[in-house]
Amino acid sequence: MNESHLKHWIPYQLNENEGNYSCRWLYTNGVPFTGPFFNESINKCLSHPYNSNAFKPSTDLSVLPEWSSALNSIAPTAFIFHVSRCGSTLISQSLCLNNHHIVLPEVPFIDELLRLNKNRNWSSPLNREELIKAVIKIYGQTTEGLRKHLFIKTDSWHIHFMPLLRKLYPHVPFILLYRKPDEVMRSHQKLRGMQAVPGVIPNELLGIENEKISPADFDGHTIKVLENYFKAFILASQQDPMSLLLNYNEGIINMMQRFCRFTGVELNKADWAQIETRSGFNAKYPDQVFHEEQPDEAIPVYQQQAFNFYHELEELRKAQIANT
Repeated sequence: MNESHLKHWIPYQLNENEGNYSCRWLYTNGVPFTGPFFNESINKCLSHPYNSNAFKPSTDLSVLPEWSSALNSIAPTAFIFHVSRCGSTLISQSLCLNNHHIVLPEVPFIDELLRLNKNRNWSSPLNREELIKAVIKIYGQTTEGLRKHLFIKTDSWHIHFMPLLRKLYPHVPFILLYRKPDEVMRSHQKLRGMQAVPGVIPNELLGIENEKISPADFDGHTIKVLENYFKAFILASQQDPMSLLLNYNEGIINMMQRFCRFTGVELNKADWAQIETRSGFNAKYPDQVFHEEQPDEAIPVYQQQAFNFYHELEELRKAQIANT
């Protein structure tokens, strides 16, 4: 496969038929992935004639490692893990301001590949690890040579795939973003993410498969998810010297400064000016001025364990800062 044949093409959907897996391809026409959500960028591509006609390009999943091997691609600069509602969208959008960066925010196809080992129908001889690396290489292709860095913002439940991704990318920085539990909870109470609604994301992916929680207890479900996210971050921070803890309450400028020092990424004055301006607007709704109420109230009992983990993370983060 000549690399020019895959220019602006990406694997888009994973399909399964009686245990056989294939992927549908999408033509991006060079559209950059700059929206808060990956699907927002994809929607800009769907009207292109290559994507809107009756024929939908599809291949067997097995071709991905071979096809990706011929591509000129950027290796990942950093993986951004997050507990949700903690500034990951703002960081990924800040990185998007520089046209030397490729930023992949919560790519559905990567999520589908990570989940394959949880799929009981997965009995393929294909190596899932090779598939993951191949897809990331395809998404990181840079035929014009303009791009210099590739940042992958994961879905929040990918926290529990950190050991796998560390195995695949042993020297790539892992950024671990978190926030006070009550602030995360209030955000989800206003507008719940998928991981905050029981049954939408399988409990085994969220690390709570052994928890006994009523399906009607949305807050009880969400706080258990958050507790397990925090525990995974604590373990990663203690064992992985290539991980960096960032707290939303540091503020975007401080977070980005530490992010850049840790990853070796250099931003120019114009980038920093845009980041400061952008920080005044809602990350998920860029046309809305950001405003957040901070109610003065006691910590609910059901959040106490999450706060214990949060404070442990804070001690680890402060130790990281002291050692730099």
